[in-house]
Amino acid sequence: MNLKLILNGEEWGEVPHESIPSLQLLCAENDLQFNLYENNQSIEIWSYLKGKKVWLSVKSDKQVKASELEEKLKSFLAPYGIQLAAAEQVTEFNDDDLYMEVSLASKETGKSSLYIGLNSRLNSIDFSKILHLYRKSIDFRGYKLISNNYRCPHLKCIVEYKKHSDELMTQLEYLLTNCVLKSFIQSRKANIFDLNLHKLVSLKNSLIPLTIQEPKSKKTDKDVKIISQDEYEQAKLRKRNKITSRESKAEVFFDYNLIPNRKTEKYTIKADFIIKNTGNAVLNNPKICFRVDPPEKIEIGGQILPPEMSEIFSVQGEMGAEGWKYSGKDWLEKAYSTGEYWIEPIQGMELHPGETTGIEGIQFTVDNLGEQETSIILGFVYFEEENLQISSNNKIMITF
Repeated sequence: MNLKLILNGEEWGEVPHESIPSLQLLCAENDLQFNLYENNQSIEIWSYLKGKKVWLSVKSDKQVKASELEEKLKSFLAPYGIQLAAAEQVTEFNDDDLYMEVSLASKETGKSSLYIGLNSRLNSIDFSKILHLYRKSIDFRGYKLISNNYRCPHLKCIVEYKKHSDELMTQLEYLLTNCVLKSFIQSRKANIFDLNLHKLVSLKNSLIPLTIQEPKSKKTDKDVKIISQDEYEQAKLRKRNKITSRESKAEVFFDYNLIPNRKTEKYTIKADFIIKNTGNAVLNNPKICFRVDPPEKIEIGGQILPPEMSEIFSVQGEMGAEGWKYSGKDWLEKAYSTGEYWIEPIQGMELHPGETTGIEGIQFTVDNLGEQETSIILGFVYFEEENLQISSNNKIMITF
């Protein structure tokens, strides 16, 4: 029996009934809202940002109208499922709301500047990566701690801008939208479904077949030299002799951070698994294996998709689906019994000499073991076409 799949309010086809556990696991790992309605045979999945509320207060001079800025931000945030309204319309905020103040003031000369104010609900957030995108338009002057009694997150953006700076005003709309998204997502790693890219990105161009035209040659018949078959074979032989021997090599390693959780007595490991082609031959379709011990005490998370969900939730690039998926329908059962998680690219992959790829944002959760016990995570990469298997330069090991 198939069930209708609804993503952020839009129908996206059907999924088999036996895919329900995989979908639930995917949603649990990515903080997505999962709803199963067996009566009408449908599954609804909503973004983490769906239903979030922003209460906006804008103070500005005559050059910038607060109502226009509010309408712009409202249009930018609506596709994420985020509601925005004027702060004057409410006297008390819910704990999960965002209270956002924007203060704008013009000046005669000098580069535009920005201060960011945060209360205790937001003071651990690093906005530097966002602000770096706007470094040519605005100088970031630092953070200010806001002391108040609001239980909800409180964000304040204080902007001084040069008069008649139209470019900055356009950039400011994008900047403030990004600050809102970061305030909600915080330290979580934003996934494609959170950002609702299946609605925000138009795939219209990719559906139109391309007409390839042969380049017009400027050469005339006089420029074409006709050679004999013997000359052609000799040229091939000379070229073959110049080719150096091909060597398939790669370097593999973990880049990770260990984060203890004193409340749950568990450890979280956030890792990137890096693969670099250090040889002079192309490597094709890497298959990755994470071997965990003990398997019943270590869970894996991140943006690795179950095989049956890979076409629906994968990122669509220029060449089609991108990303990583678990190998085989019974991947989870095998992992629990053997401790090995096998992962492969959603679509065929070529890794050219000097290039780097890998899986970013892997999250391992390790249960607290007894004294003198050890948890180990090993990584391997196997290139089947090249018959090349490589183990990672390092391993992740925790001794209790």
